Amino acid sequence: MTRTRTHEASPETFQALVALDNRLKKSLGPVLYDLVKLRASQLNGCAYCVDMHATDLERRGTPSRKLHGVAAWQESPFFDETERVALAFTERLTGGIDAVDDELWDEAGRLLGEERRADLVVAVGTITTWNMTGITTHLQPEGSLVPA
Repeated sequence: MTRTRTHEASPETFQALVALDNRLKKSLGPVLYDLVKLRASQLNGCAYCVDMHATDLERRGTPSRKLHGVAAWQESPFFDETERVALAFTERLTGGIDAVDDELWDEAGRLLGEERRADLVVAVGTITTWNMTGITTHLQPEGSLVPA
């Protein structure tokens, strides 16, 4: 069964999400924002979004070792202090609305500042919304690598 995609069923809502996405990319920076979107999409199980954000990071010149390391970022040497706090924040917030403890909250504020930390909270919620949209409407990455 084919499901109507959000941009077709509700173009105004879709455009509002795109505008929010663009604002968050400007605030957090395209690479950090895509790392957040990639990790949340992995946790939420959205294959379409995982593929999209990994591809976006590749296009921005992110080394493949770093892309592969996102799934195990805590053990990986490829992430700086700011990326680590953003990924930790993403994991905690994706895992539960009240999962960000005071220590992580303070560390994110120290590294990102008040505005970018607030935008990080919204960013995790926004990618989760995109993930729900992709999964619910059965979006799949283009071009299967599995032989027919």
